[in-house]
Amino acid sequence: MDMKTGESLGVDLGARVRGLRGRSGLTIKQVSARSGISPSAISKIENNLLSPTYDNIIRLAKGLDVDISELFSSTRKQVPHGRRSLTRAGQGDYIRTPAYTLEMLCSDLTAKRMQPMKARLRAHETREFGTLVAHAGEEVVLVLKGRVTLLTEFYAPVTLDEGDSAYFDSTMGHALLSAGEDDAEIFWVCAADQSLNFRETPPEAS
Repeated sequence: MDMKTGESLGVDLGARVRGLRGRSGLTIKQVSARSGISPSAISKIENNLLSPTYDNIIRLAKGLDVDISELFSSTRKQVPHGRRSLTRAGQGDYIRTPAYTLEMLCSDLTAKRMQPMKARLRAHETREFGTLVAHAGEEVVLVLKGRVTLLTEFYAPVTLDEGDSAYFDSTMGHALLSAGEDDAEIFWVCAADQSLNFRETPPEAS
């Protein structure tokens, strides 16, 4: 399924966050203190008035003390050994962030060491993306469609074509942009480390 079609299947993240917070008996202020996200931003996320970045999704999971997968799926598998999860084409959990449309894969399986995703890159310039993000872990991307600009804090920007891949340290400020006129699509795997310290790095002017 084309990711544009998949957007109609998006997760009601606001309801999930509100429900998980209620289940844990936490106030917005408490989640804010634990996640580093402002109370007003959490309130907007819960009311679907603000789409969080992927990094803020991880922060929310930390603040709610849940696995990232619980933000996207109410059906969870807690299997310690011999684990397996399948996602049929186009049947992942979709969420739209300011720069990406993400299809979260295998989100029924909790405590994963990796978070696999497909993503459509909607931002084409650094001003559309905002500040570079940085957090603990490592990431790998594979370009499925279009061309991608990879911005990293310590390296010159690089363009990836279809079939190209890159592996990088997430503690560097980084961003992924579509380098062509159309949106690009990638397969993306992030280390699922929720004990994160975040910072933001101003991107170089495009």
